[in-house]
Amino acid sequence: MLVTSPGSAHAAPYPVTSDPARAIATGYGKPATASPLGSNRFGCKDRLGRDPVILLHGTALNQYADWAYLAPTLANAGYCVFSVTYGQTSWSGNIGGLGNKDRSARQVAAFVDRVLRATGARKVDFVGHSQGGAIAQLFTQLPGRAAQVDTIVGLSSPNRGHSRTGSITDRLPARAPGENNWGPTHPTIRYVNLATRYDEISTPYPVTLMPPGPNITNTLVQDVCPKSTIGHVGMAYSPTVAALTRNALDPTRRVAVPCGEDFPA
Repeated sequence: MLVTSPGSAHAAPYPVTSDPARAIATGYGKPATASPLGSNRFGCKDRLGRDPVILLHGTALNQYADWAYLAPTLANAGYCVFSVTYGQTSWSGNIGGLGNKDRSARQVAAFVDRVLRATGARKVDFVGHSQGGAIAQLFTQLPGRAAQVDTIVGLSSPNRGHSRTGSITDRLPARAPGENNWGPTHPTIRYVNLATRYDEISTPYPVTLMPPGPNITNTLVQDVCPKSTIGHVGMAYSPTVAALTRNALDPTRRVAVPCGEDFPA
């Protein structure tokens, strides 16, 4: 269904799609360039001076299919939100997240440059769902790129081991001992990993967490909402996860975290 949430980004709130199945089906029928509501307003200025937020979708999705909930939710809260479809192949049509990860990271780099030029910002924040979190981390391994990132929020994003989507072997650079699957973390970047005990894709769910560190926060949804049975897909469509994401992006202006029914897959 369509719901709205209040915000100050513009005169009327952007409609928010809360049904993952409907949003994904709609997104699959749209061009890869179709932006979810509230995103890719390149003239946007955040009145609170926060970093622009770039949303990176998961495997076998595109920007519209994955972000029909979170993009307008963040925009309604005053964020400057951007999204892009990456990782298309010669056979995948308007669906992304299927190509070589090295190439995807470089596609994202070109998009970051565009966002920084348009907004005048020095840094961006990433929110990555599933593979999107890995691509954000791979972006930071490119020369000079870690300095362009403040925060990476991973929603059920695999950081170590493998998931049911298979072993992803194209990394940039190769993993060293003690690193996660996507290379080293950077002391200047805040990493916030949001996980669910009922993840059926990035499984077992601890693969979505990082070893503890001063700039690393791992949060299990069930530690916040014990009755939640949210699944992997539902992480991008959850009011609980949206509130946790907002608190990760702007910890000085925390919002209440609601608990309720979420998509269980």
